Parts: sequence; C-alpha cells; structure tokens
Amino acid sequence: MMMENFKTAIEDYLMRTGMKPSKFGREFLNDPGFVYRLREGGECRPSTIEKVKKSMAEKEHGQDAA
Repeated sequence: MMMENFKTAIEDYLMRTGMKPSKFGREFLNDPGFVYRLREGGECRPSTIEKVKKSMAEKEHGQDAA
C-alpha cells in the first residue's frame, strides 16, 4: 500500500506542477526514467520514497530540493 500511495503522490505532484516525468526523475533522483519505471510496476526502497517525498515537500514550499 505504501508504494501505491507514493505513486499517487508523484502523479498528483506532476499534475499540480505541470512537471514532465523525466524532469521529475532527473531533478529528484538524477534518474530520468524513474517515473516511467514506477508506472510500469517498478518498486523502490523505503529510503528512496522518503527522500523523494521530502524533496517534493521542500520544492513545493519554495526550498531547494536536496
């Protein structure tokens, strides 16, 4: 369930910001294929989920994403 919530959060972020999936992956993880792999059923580590969630929150609140 955690993975599905994470995927939904990314899709919501992309819709709100208008960011392209490849830019999202490149910006947050230096991996332009990240979102595409998730959409195809890929999984990622809990540490990656936390890193991305934190970076999305920082970016939306006007801070630089780490």
